[in-house]
Amino acid sequence: MPGMKKERVLVITGGHGPGLDGARAIAEALVGDGMKVSQAEESSAIKRLDSGSYDCVVLTPNSHITEADVLSLEDFVRGGGGLVAVGAPGSVKGRDMIAGLLGCRVTEHSQPFDFKVGVTDASHPIVHRLGEFLIHDEMSVLEKGADAHAVLASWWGGRGVPMLLVRSEGKGRVAVLANGRTAQALAHPTWRRLLSRSARWSAGEDWSKKTVKVGIVGYGGAFNMGKLHAEACARARLLPVAVCDLDPKRVAIAKGELGDHVRTFSDLGRMLAETDVELCVIVTPHNTHAPLSIQCLEAGRHVVTEKPYTITVAEATKVIETAKRVGRMATVFHNRRWDGDFLAMKRIVESGAIGDPFHIECFFGGFGEPRPDWWRSYKEHSGGAFYDWGAHFADWVLSLMPHRIESVSGSVHKRVWHQVSNEDHIEAFVRFVGGSTASIQQSSIAAIPKSRFRILGTRGGIEQRTAEPNDGLRVVSFRDGQRTESTQPCLASDWDAFWRNVADHLI
Repeated sequence: MPGMKKERVLVITGGHGPGLDGARAIAEALVGDGMKVSQAEESSAIKRLDSGSYDCVVLTPNSHITEADVLSLEDFVRGGGGLVAVGAPGSVKGRDMIAGLLGCRVTEHSQPFDFKVGVTDASHPIVHRLGEFLIHDEMSVLEKGADAHAVLASWWGGRGVPMLLVRSEGKGRVAVLANGRTAQALAHPTWRRLLSRSARWSAGEDWSKKTVKVGIVGYGGAFNMGKLHAEACARARLLPVAVCDLDPKRVAIAKGELGDHVRTFSDLGRMLAETDVELCVIVTPHNTHAPLSIQCLEAGRHVVTEKPYTITVAEATKVIETAKRVGRMATVFHNRRWDGDFLAMKRIVESGAIGDPFHIECFFGGFGEPRPDWWRSYKEHSGGAFYDWGAHFADWVLSLMPHRIESVSGSVHKRVWHQVSNEDHIEAFVRFVGGSTASIQQSSIAAIPKSRFRILGTRGGIEQRTAEPNDGLRVVSFRDGQRTESTQPCLASDWDAFWRNVADHLI
């Protein structure tokens, strides 16, 4: 983001051994997060440390630290520098001395296996918005010193052991990440986030009280989405401060539900002019998404827009170009990327259980009159029957079929419900480069519905008959040469993950 400090980081990779690739991966991850990274294979670089040249030093599991290195690191940290130790540093002669600086010593390493890591101090900025996560790695068992503080922990031998320790040394900060010794751990998105935050925190950043002020544009009435967005923002350490809605009854409800500190408006221009809102959440009829998003962006605000992003491609392009021009974030609330059934399908596909997916069928709807008193039933406001759940199904298909679209065709029927303008039955057929296909069908005149999802692969298939999570997913696999069939459970949904990502990006 503009104005963000660009930390200068020295990564000690070590000069040889099986851990060198991992050490370089650590350096690449920090570069990818916007830091200015130098790599040194020899520990002699530590002896030349200068706080004017670096903000932070990262020791990788491949590092070999001497007593002279430890003395140099101590001077660097006490003078205000940061130190991050990933895994157990390969200390030889300086093992006892480095343990004093790190505030811990390693008592043992296990073979790699899957284990859970949980947060023990949610108030510490390194773990803001993080929950329990599963990781595949060696278990580095740390013995904590008296002045070190554990903010992550796991279980080993019937007792809790720290997975992330922090401490102060003089004017500087030290963070010890017990994980980061296998390729799987280094690629884990949560662990990479911890690595980046540990480097930034040890280098002196403090975002513990930082937030982003949020304005909700359109508080009611469908599905209470305004209230849900405000509450999810608050859980992600974003601060709802304003609500704008044309309906006086809705702004009164917002005040009652969110608190008297929230200012309410019936005019978006006034809200933008009279408040210091930094992020606007657009929760309005689909045909208003583009003009309202552009209005907020032009006023210097970031924007999250409910799906669908806009009604037309031209509108979407204009929103994106405006965001780029003014240097603000503009994104769409694709919360259902974190639906438990979709996450389970994606995991099954990625496991190889059904081979390579080549055809996906989706269906939603049934037989029944669309509500004539709802704007979503009218094409001029909603965009059409595909512009509601269709946005989610299209997004799911594109996530499960990782190929470029080659062509889109389809059919539309308007036969029964003439009191509304949305289509009665609509189907899209998508062809991807390489020949894979997908069909998405929505209907309000389907007397006999189809399964919600059917995914065919070269070694099996997945079927989801209904949207009920308890029904699970039917999986048929020929991966091992024999037919197996099972019902796989859906995973837990986590819509808040969207807002945690937005908060991490902006904060």
